[in-house]
Amino acid sequence: MGIRKIKGVVKNYAWGNSDFIPSLIGGYTGEAQAELWFGAHHLGDADAGEIKLSTLIHDDESYLGSELYHRYNGRLPLLMKVLAVEKPLSLQCHPNKEEASSGWKRERADREQGLSVSYQDDNGKSEMVLALSPMTALCGFRDISDIEKDLKAVIPCSYKEDLEADCKDIFSLFNTLFALSDKKRIKLIEEMKKTLSASSTELYSGPFMTRKGISLLSQAEYGSDIGCIFPYLMNVVNLDVGEALAINPGTLHAYIHGNGIEVMNDSDNVLRCGLTRKRVDLEELKRVMDFSTLQVVKSPSSLDAYGRTLFSSPSEDFQLSTTKDGTYHVSGSTLAIVFTVCGEVLLSSRDSVVSLSKGEAAIIPTGYEYTMKVRGFASIAEIGRQN
Repeated sequence: MGIRKIKGVVKNYAWGNSDFIPSLIGGYTGEAQAELWFGAHHLGDADAGEIKLSTLIHDDESYLGSELYHRYNGRLPLLMKVLAVEKPLSLQCHPNKEEASSGWKRERADREQGLSVSYQDDNGKSEMVLALSPMTALCGFRDISDIEKDLKAVIPCSYKEDLEADCKDIFSLFNTLFALSDKKRIKLIEEMKKTLSASSTELYSGPFMTRKGISLLSQAEYGSDIGCIFPYLMNVVNLDVGEALAINPGTLHAYIHGNGIEVMNDSDNVLRCGLTRKRVDLEELKRVMDFSTLQVVKSPSSLDAYGRTLFSSPSEDFQLSTTKDGTYHVSGSTLAIVFTVCGEVLLSSRDSVVSLSKGEAAIIPTGYEYTMKVRGFASIAEIGRQN
């Protein structure tokens, strides 16, 4: 037991970029590097020395502590990722715990036969993202009156011919969009592209992408995918460096551009809606997704008892905080994963001294008293506290 370095798992997805993650850890392979996982999920289990992190957590109860160990059945309940987003991710939402558990059981036979399934584990998924560069995202649905106004302007012919009768509410509009024939869907996207290309609206507003920019970029990447019209259905959220956004289960969202830290429940359950070449389970998506109007509020922050910046979390299973230049004395904390974004971090306790350079991470057991000396910037993912 003690503070221990861990090595993350790189995920190469087409929407990643070629520079951000390599700038942190080196070792660029020529592929787009999209995510760097620091957790114990079976699809990306970090190295903890000579063993996997999942094994360390399961075999040594002291890392979680007795109470958390039994609450989570010896599993790490959170996952920290570094995100490097060059192109739009799939439009997606995530299930809650009950939905995930049910879906995981229901798909058991298909999984055993090697068939494509919607659920990768039995855990629900909330998440939050912290911007390390200016980030643009789509999150939740706008008011139907705002959607209707923009669709009339962007796809006037397709709206009048195919959508107007069903634009009473978001659910009806969603169903109609996904029921369009291939011919009508292609016509709609082509009309959108023509209208936007002729408009004077900019693709960017400062470092952030506009609805027009997101829609045209999506069309360039995904052709006539119906998701290309969704920037006009959804809220565009722009995060400055240091701002965070929390996303609850059932909320449709997509990260569009930028780099960040993401913390979530220990889950890889993704129900895709559009902007994807992967499986779309439309019926399950509609069971899980929240079709109500969402007023997006960025995650508020405050200083915790140790002087770190703590962001309001959507889940009791995890919380996210950050530190910059300074010395922080921490005691009585739950299990933590510390990641050095830039500079250096020195972690010291009664029996451990661990030095972290840029791109390195460490795990700290529950209840440990330790000191963080930070020269630079670091993020900390911890198991949330239950009252």
